[in-house]
Amino acid sequence: MLKHTLAAIIFILVLTSSTIASELRIFFVDVEGGAATLIITPAGESLLIDCGNPGKRDAERIHKVATEKAGLKAIDHLFITHWHLDHYGGAERLRALMPIHHFWDRGIPETLPEDAKNFPILIQAYKAAGGDKSKTLKAGDEVPLKQLEGAPKIKLSILSASGQVVKDKPGAPENPIAKQHQPRPEDPSDNAKSLGFLLQFGDWKFLDLGDLTWNVEYKLVHPTDKIGKIDVYQTTHHGLEISNNPVVINTVEPRVAIFNNGSKKGCHPQVTGTLRRVPGLEAIFQVHRNVNAGPGENTEPSFIANEGEDCAAETVVVIVGKDAKSYSVQAGKNKAKDFKTR
Repeated sequence: MLKHTLAAIIFILVLTSSTIASELRIFFVDVEGGAATLIITPAGESLLIDCGNPGKRDAERIHKVATEKAGLKAIDHLFITHWHLDHYGGAERLRALMPIHHFWDRGIPETLPEDAKNFPILIQAYKAAGGDKSKTLKAGDEVPLKQLEGAPKIKLSILSASGQVVKDKPGAPENPIAKQHQPRPEDPSDNAKSLGFLLQFGDWKFLDLGDLTWNVEYKLVHPTDKIGKIDVYQTTHHGLEISNNPVVINTVEPRVAIFNNGSKKGCHPQVTGTLRRVPGLEAIFQVHRNVNAGPGENTEPSFIANEGEDCAAETVVVIVGKDAKSYSVQAGKNKAKDFKTR
Protein backbone atom coordinates (compact mmCIF):
# COMPACT_ATOMS: atom_id res chain seq x y z
CA MET A 1 0.00 0.00 0.00
CA LEU A 2 2.80 2.40 0.97
CA LYS A 3 4.61 1.56 -2.26
CA HIS A 4 1.56 2.43 -4.36
CA THR A 5 0.96 5.64 -2.39
CA LEU A 6 4.54 6.84 -2.92
CA ALA A 7 4.32 6.02 -6.61
CA ALA A 8 1.12 8.04 -6.88
CA ILE A 9 2.69 11.02 -5.09
CA ILE A 10 5.74 10.93 -7.35
CA PHE A 11 3.50 10.75 -10.42
CA ILE A 12 1.50 13.79 -9.27
CA LEU A 13 4.66 15.78 -8.53
CA VAL A 14 6.15 14.96 -11.93
CA LEU A 15 2.87 15.79 -13.66
CA THR A 16 2.55 19.09 -11.79
CA SER A 17 6.15 20.06 -12.54
CA SER A 18 5.70 19.20 -16.20
CA THR A 19 2.49 21.21 -16.43
CA ILE A 20 4.09 24.30 -14.91
CA ALA A 21 7.24 24.05 -16.99
CA SER A 22 5.37 23.54 -20.27
CA GLU A 23 4.43 27.21 -20.41
CA LEU A 24 6.81 29.98 -21.47
CA ARG A 25 7.03 32.74 -18.87
CA ILE A 26 8.63 36.18 -19.13
CA PHE A 27 9.04 38.56 -16.19
CA PHE A 28 9.88 42.23 -16.84
CA VAL A 29 11.54 43.09 -13.54
CA ASP A 30 11.29 46.66 -12.27
CA VAL A 31 14.86 47.95 -12.10
CA GLU A 32 13.80 51.61 -12.30
CA GLY A 33 14.61 52.26 -15.95
CA GLY A 34 17.42 49.72 -16.24
CA ALA A 35 16.87 46.33 -17.87
CA ALA A 36 16.20 42.85 -16.49
CA THR A 37 14.03 40.47 -18.52
CA LEU A 38 13.72 36.99 -17.02
CA ILE A 39 12.59 34.17 -19.32
CA ILE A 40 11.62 30.67 -18.17
CA THR A 41 11.37 28.22 -21.08
CA PRO A 42 8.89 25.33 -21.28
CA ALA A 43 11.75 22.99 -20.32
CA GLY A 44 12.38 25.03 -17.16
CA GLU A 45 15.58 26.67 -18.42
CA SER A 46 16.10 30.24 -17.18
CA LEU A 47 17.45 33.12 -19.28
CA LEU A 48 18.07 36.57 -17.81
CA ILE A 49 18.62 39.35 -20.32
CA ASP A 50 20.51 42.10 -18.47
CA CYS A 51 20.65 42.52 -14.69
CA GLY A 52 20.09 46.16 -13.80
CA ASN A 53 22.24 48.68 -11.98
CA PRO A 54 25.09 48.19 -9.49
CA GLY A 55 24.23 47.92 -5.81
CA LYS A 56 21.70 45.96 -3.80
CA ARG A 57 18.33 47.20 -5.07
CA ASP A 58 18.17 45.77 -8.59
CA ALA A 59 19.96 42.50 -7.87
CA GLU A 60 17.71 41.86 -4.88
CA ARG A 61 14.59 42.62 -6.92
CA ILE A 62 15.71 40.21 -9.63
CA HIS A 63 16.52 37.57 -7.01
CA LYS A 64 13.08 38.00 -5.42
CA VAL A 65 11.27 37.58 -8.74
CA ALA A 66 13.48 34.64 -9.72
CA THR A 67 13.03 32.74 -6.46
CA GLU A 68 9.56 33.73 -5.27
CA LYS A 69 7.67 34.18 -8.54
CA ALA A 70 9.58 31.95 -10.93
CA GLY A 71 10.57 29.30 -8.37
CA LEU A 72 14.23 29.28 -9.40
CA LYS A 73 17.27 28.30 -7.39
CA ALA A 74 19.75 29.45 -10.05
CA ILE A 75 19.95 31.38 -13.32
CA ASP A 76 21.02 29.14 -16.19
CA HIS A 77 22.01 31.91 -18.62
CA LEU A 78 22.79 35.60 -18.10
CA PHE A 79 22.95 37.70 -21.27
CA ILE A 80 24.40 41.21 -21.24
CA THR A 81 23.22 43.28 -24.19
CA HIS A 82 25.87 45.99 -23.87
CA TRP A 83 28.23 47.70 -21.46
CA HIS A 84 26.13 50.39 -19.83
CA LEU A 85 25.87 50.06 -16.08
CA ASP A 86 22.05 49.83 -15.99
CA HIS A 87 22.34 46.59 -17.97
CA TYR A 88 25.31 44.75 -16.46
CA GLY A 89 26.03 46.55 -13.20
CA GLY A 90 24.03 44.14 -11.05
CA ALA A 91 25.96 41.02 -12.07
CA GLU A 92 28.33 40.81 -9.10
CA ARG A 93 25.62 41.29 -6.49
CA LEU A 94 23.19 38.91 -8.21
CA ARG A 95 25.88 36.23 -8.47
CA ALA A 96 26.42 36.56 -4.71
CA LEU A 97 22.70 35.94 -4.15
CA MET A 98 22.27 32.92 -6.45
CA PRO A 99 24.26 30.75 -8.85
CA ILE A 100 24.55 31.84 -12.49
CA HIS A 101 25.75 29.01 -14.71
CA HIS A 102 26.53 30.68 -18.06
CA PHE A 103 27.48 34.25 -19.02
CA TRP A 104 26.97 35.58 -22.55
CA ASP A 105 27.78 38.99 -24.08
CA ARG A 106 28.92 40.72 -27.28
CA GLY A 107 32.57 40.57 -26.25
CA ILE A 108 34.37 42.65 -23.62
CA PRO A 109 36.16 45.78 -24.88
CA GLU A 110 39.45 46.93 -23.42
CA THR A 111 38.01 50.36 -22.58
CA LEU A 112 34.70 52.21 -22.71
CA PRO A 113 35.42 55.94 -23.18
CA GLU A 114 31.79 56.95 -22.58
CA ASP A 115 31.99 55.52 -19.05
CA ALA A 116 35.67 55.77 -18.20
CA LYS A 117 34.93 56.16 -14.49
CA ASN A 118 32.73 53.11 -13.85
CA PHE A 119 33.67 50.64 -16.57
CA PRO A 120 37.10 49.52 -15.24
CA ILE A 121 35.59 48.68 -11.85
CA LEU A 122 32.32 47.15 -13.02
CA ILE A 123 33.85 45.06 -15.80
CA GLN A 124 36.25 43.46 -13.34
CA ALA A 125 33.31 42.66 -11.08
CA TYR A 126 31.47 41.15 -14.05
CA LYS A 127 34.48 39.05 -15.03
CA ALA A 128 34.85 37.83 -11.46
CA ALA A 129 31.16 36.91 -11.27
CA GLY A 130 31.48 34.80 -14.41
CA GLY A 131 34.85 33.33 -13.59
CA ASP A 132 36.23 35.26 -16.58
CA LYS A 133 34.58 32.67 -18.86
CA SER A 134 31.82 34.59 -20.60
CA LYS A 135 30.98 33.52 -24.15
CA THR A 136 30.85 35.97 -27.05
CA LEU A 137 27.80 36.12 -29.31
CA LYS A 138 27.71 37.34 -32.91
CA ALA A 139 24.84 38.32 -35.19
CA GLY A 140 23.44 35.16 -36.74
CA ASP A 141 24.21 32.91 -33.75
CA GLU A 142 21.57 30.68 -32.21
CA VAL A 143 21.79 29.97 -28.48
CA PRO A 144 21.30 26.25 -27.75
CA LEU A 145 18.24 25.74 -25.54
CA LYS A 146 16.70 22.63 -24.04
CA GLN A 147 13.65 21.39 -25.90
CA LEU A 148 10.68 19.95 -24.02
CA GLU A 149 9.48 16.75 -25.64
CA GLY A 150 6.09 17.20 -27.24
CA ALA A 151 6.16 21.00 -26.94
CA PRO A 152 6.57 23.49 -29.80
CA LYS A 153 10.19 24.25 -30.62
CA ILE A 154 11.85 27.09 -28.76
CA LYS A 155 14.61 29.10 -30.42
CA LEU A 156 16.73 32.10 -29.41
CA SER A 157 18.40 33.89 -32.33
CA ILE A 158 20.92 36.73 -32.19
CA LEU A 159 19.84 39.46 -34.62
CA SER A 160 22.48 42.06 -33.79
CA ALA A 161 25.82 42.30 -32.01
CA SER A 162 28.67 44.81 -31.98
CA GLY A 163 27.00 46.96 -34.63
CA GLN A 164 26.49 44.08 -37.07
CA VAL A 165 23.16 42.49 -37.97
CA VAL A 166 22.08 39.08 -39.22
CA LYS A 167 22.45 38.57 -42.98
CA ASP A 168 19.61 38.85 -45.48
CA LYS A 169 18.18 35.54 -46.64
CA PRO A 170 18.95 34.78 -50.30
CA GLY A 171 15.97 35.62 -52.48
CA ALA A 172 14.09 37.52 -49.79
CA PRO A 173 12.02 40.41 -51.19
CA GLU A 174 12.94 44.02 -50.52
CA ASN A 175 11.07 45.64 -47.67
CA PRO A 176 9.09 48.62 -49.04
CA ILE A 177 8.60 50.10 -45.55
CA ALA A 178 12.37 50.61 -45.23
CA LYS A 179 12.16 53.42 -47.80
CA GLN A 180 10.52 55.56 -45.10
CA HIS A 181 13.72 55.54 -43.01
CA GLN A 182 15.05 58.97 -42.04
CA PRO A 183 18.77 58.62 -41.25
CA ARG A 184 20.24 60.19 -38.14
CA PRO A 185 23.88 60.90 -37.19
CA GLU A 186 25.79 57.72 -36.42
CA ASP A 187 25.70 56.70 -32.77
CA PRO A 188 29.24 56.07 -31.46
CA SER A 189 28.01 54.74 -28.09
CA ASP A 190 27.81 51.15 -26.94
CA ASN A 191 24.02 51.30 -27.37
CA ALA A 192 24.51 50.85 -31.13
CA LYS A 193 26.46 47.66 -30.44
CA SER A 194 23.71 46.01 -28.37
CA LEU A 195 22.84 42.36 -28.64
CA GLY A 196 19.38 41.95 -30.15
CA PHE A 197 17.29 38.81 -29.63
CA LEU A 198 14.39 37.08 -31.33
CA LEU A 199 12.75 34.43 -29.14
CA GLN A 200 10.44 31.99 -30.91
CA PHE A 201 8.17 29.45 -29.25
CA GLY A 202 6.25 27.68 -31.97
CA ASP A 203 4.63 30.49 -33.97
CA TRP A 204 4.87 32.94 -31.06
CA LYS A 205 7.64 35.56 -31.31
CA PHE A 206 9.22 38.04 -28.87
CA LEU A 207 11.64 40.79 -29.88
CA ASP A 208 14.21 42.37 -27.53
CA LEU A 209 16.83 44.61 -29.15
CA GLY A 210 18.46 45.89 -25.96
CA ASP A 211 19.36 49.57 -26.39
CA LEU A 212 20.01 49.34 -30.13
CA THR A 213 19.74 52.75 -31.79
CA TRP A 214 18.09 54.18 -34.88
CA ASN A 215 20.48 53.49 -37.78
CA VAL A 216 21.44 49.96 -36.72
CA GLU A 217 17.78 49.11 -36.11
CA TYR A 218 17.18 50.13 -39.72
CA LYS A 219 19.71 47.55 -40.94
CA LEU A 220 17.48 44.80 -39.51
CA VAL A 221 14.71 45.63 -41.97
CA HIS A 222 16.77 46.89 -44.95
CA PRO A 223 17.06 45.89 -47.68
CA THR A 224 14.96 42.93 -46.52
CA ASP A 225 13.04 42.20 -43.33
CA LYS A 226 15.26 39.94 -41.22
CA ILE A 227 12.84 39.72 -38.27
CA GLY A 228 9.30 38.96 -39.47
CA LYS A 229 5.99 39.74 -37.80
CA ILE A 230 6.08 39.43 -34.01
CA ASP A 231 3.70 39.03 -31.11
CA VAL A 232 5.39 40.88 -28.25
CA TYR A 233 7.81 43.78 -28.58
CA GLN A 234 9.95 44.93 -25.69
CA THR A 235 10.36 48.56 -26.64
CA THR A 236 13.97 49.23 -27.51
CA HIS A 237 16.11 51.34 -25.19
CA HIS A 238 13.35 51.56 -22.54
CA GLY A 239 11.17 53.35 -25.08
CA LEU A 240 13.47 56.30 -25.82
CA GLU A 241 12.88 58.14 -29.08
CA ILE A 242 16.53 57.84 -30.19
CA SER A 243 15.63 54.18 -30.75
CA ASN A 244 12.37 52.49 -31.82
CA ASN A 245 12.80 53.43 -35.46
CA PRO A 246 9.29 53.51 -36.99
CA VAL A 247 10.42 51.48 -40.00
CA VAL A 248 11.23 48.60 -37.65
CA ILE A 249 8.02 48.89 -35.64
CA ASN A 250 5.90 49.17 -38.79
CA THR A 251 7.66 46.20 -40.36
CA VAL A 252 7.32 43.78 -37.43
CA GLU A 253 3.79 44.98 -36.52
CA PRO A 254 3.69 43.84 -32.87
CA ARG A 255 0.40 42.80 -31.32
CA VAL A 256 1.60 43.81 -27.83
CA ALA A 257 4.29 46.29 -26.78
CA ILE A 258 5.90 46.39 -23.33
CA PHE A 259 7.90 49.36 -22.03
CA ASN A 260 10.61 48.34 -19.54
CA ASN A 261 10.75 51.95 -18.42
CA GLY A 262 11.22 53.89 -15.20
CA SER A 263 8.97 56.57 -13.80
CA LYS A 264 11.16 59.28 -15.35
CA LYS A 265 13.07 57.29 -17.96
CA GLY A 266 11.78 55.92 -21.24
CA CYS A 267 8.24 55.53 -22.56
CA HIS A 268 8.63 58.64 -24.69
CA PRO A 269 5.38 59.97 -26.17
CA GLN A 270 6.86 59.82 -29.69
CA VAL A 271 7.34 56.05 -29.34
CA THR A 272 3.89 55.56 -27.84
CA GLY A 273 2.47 57.48 -30.79
CA THR A 274 4.33 55.30 -33.29
CA LEU A 275 3.01 52.15 -31.63
CA ARG A 276 -0.57 53.38 -31.52
CA ARG A 277 -0.50 53.82 -35.30
CA VAL A 278 0.55 50.20 -35.92
CA PRO A 279 -2.24 48.21 -37.60
CA GLY A 280 -3.30 45.33 -35.36
CA LEU A 281 -1.65 46.56 -32.15
CA GLU A 282 -3.89 45.36 -29.31
CA ALA A 283 -2.26 46.69 -26.14
CA ILE A 284 0.63 48.65 -24.67
CA PHE A 285 1.97 47.74 -21.22
CA GLN A 286 4.37 49.72 -19.02
CA VAL A 287 6.50 48.70 -16.05
CA HIS A 288 6.04 52.29 -14.78
CA ARG A 289 3.74 55.18 -15.43
CA ASN A 290 5.74 57.97 -17.02
CA VAL A 291 5.19 60.73 -14.47
CA ASN A 292 6.45 63.37 -16.92
CA ALA A 293 4.01 62.43 -19.69
CA GLY A 294 1.05 64.57 -20.61
CA PRO A 295 -2.64 63.57 -20.55
CA GLY A 296 -3.25 60.48 -22.66
CA GLU A 297 0.45 59.79 -23.23
CA ASN A 298 0.57 56.78 -20.87
CA THR A 299 -1.28 53.58 -21.60
CA GLU A 300 -4.45 52.75 -19.69
CA PRO A 301 -3.93 52.32 -15.91
CA SER A 302 -4.75 48.59 -15.86
CA PHE A 303 -1.77 47.99 -18.16
CA ILE A 304 0.73 49.77 -15.87
CA ALA A 305 2.53 47.72 -13.20
CA ASN A 306 3.72 50.64 -11.04
CA GLU A 307 1.80 53.92 -10.82
CA GLY A 308 4.11 56.10 -8.73
CA GLU A 309 7.79 56.71 -8.08
CA ASP A 310 7.49 55.17 -4.61
CA CYS A 311 6.31 51.73 -5.66
CA ALA A 312 6.32 48.04 -4.77
CA ALA A 313 8.45 47.10 -7.82
CA GLU A 314 5.69 45.11 -9.49
CA THR A 315 6.46 43.18 -12.68
CA VAL A 316 4.84 42.82 -16.08
CA VAL A 317 4.41 39.09 -16.74
CA VAL A 318 3.83 37.28 -20.03
CA ILE A 319 2.67 33.66 -19.99
CA VAL A 320 2.51 31.78 -23.29
CA GLY A 321 0.33 28.65 -23.34
CA LYS A 322 1.92 25.25 -23.73
CA ASP A 323 0.73 25.02 -27.35
CA ALA A 324 2.05 28.55 -28.09
CA LYS A 325 -1.30 29.48 -29.64
CA SER A 326 -2.29 32.05 -27.01
CA TYR A 327 -0.76 34.12 -24.23
CA SER A 328 -1.62 36.50 -21.42
CA VAL A 329 0.01 39.68 -20.14
CA GLN A 330 -0.44 41.02 -16.62
CA ALA A 331 0.79 44.32 -15.20
CA GLY A 332 1.40 44.08 -11.46
CA LYS A 333 -1.72 43.08 -9.54
CA ASN A 334 -4.07 44.13 -12.33
CA LYS A 335 -6.18 41.66 -14.26
CA ALA A 336 -4.36 39.75 -17.00
CA LYS A 337 -5.38 40.27 -20.62
CA ASP A 338 -5.48 37.37 -23.07
CA PHE A 339 -4.21 37.40 -26.65
CA LYS A 340 -4.05 35.01 -29.57
CA THR A 341 -0.72 34.23 -31.25
CA ARG A 342 -0.67 35.84 -34.68
